Amino acid sequence: MSEPVSAYRVLIVDDHSVVRAGLRHLLAEVFDPVEIVEANGLAALEALLDEGMRFSFAVVDLYLPDFLGQDRLDRIRRRLEPAPVVAFTMSESKSDLRAALAAGLRGYIPKSTHDEVIIGILRMIQVGGTYFPYELLARDAEAERGPAPPPAAAVPMAGDIGQAEAGEGESGAALTERQMEIMDLLARGHSNQQIGDLLGLNLNTVKGHLSRIFRQLGVESRTQAILKYQRMRGG
Repeated sequence: MSEPVSAYRVLIVDDHSVVRAGLRHLLAEVFDPVEIVEANGLAALEALLDEGMRFSFAVVDLYLPDFLGQDRLDRIRRRLEPAPVVAFTMSESKSDLRAALAAGLRGYIPKSTHDEVIIGILRMIQVGGTYFPYELLARDAEAERGPAPPPAAAVPMAGDIGQAEAGEGESGAALTERQMEIMDLLARGHSNQQIGDLLGLNLNTVKGHLSRIFRQLGVESRTQAILKYQRMRGG
């Protein structure tokens, strides 16, 4: 017989102990109180489920030694119901993202995502939301079509490039970690409200950060800011 879940019992499935340790820290910021259960692969996960253990939330790596595959992923998701299942993966491929969507997962978080953004995503999913970085699909679609201009959000008008170049200098080096998180999300096409939701900031705070970023970068528009930030980051 399945046992009831007390407080929040969150499952981490990943074969790397360092990743599991990092996730424990992030999950403790989201769920309180929390009991975290770890599995280092599918066999360990299946054993927990066979014992009747139930979970409030699950974070699962897609690339385990006993790799899931979409059919197995769908089966595990159904066995974990009603817990939301989130993929946490090194993969940024559209096929893996689509597999997660098709399997009914509630989120897909690349491991390259900043910690505070991960916390915001987990909070959003906890209260019933979903998160899938659809820009990965758009990016791969552009790659399949061959060389193309930057995404619409980053395509400058003729005068923008000159203004952005004219503002080039050392000011960008002073961006804080928070400002870089905001710029990463801005470059991915997120709106001010979405940035605020992901980072746990109100809309006015996001706007204030962007105003300061524009001044520091010496730019006047989102397009110019994205272009200059991408150059700073070597993009």
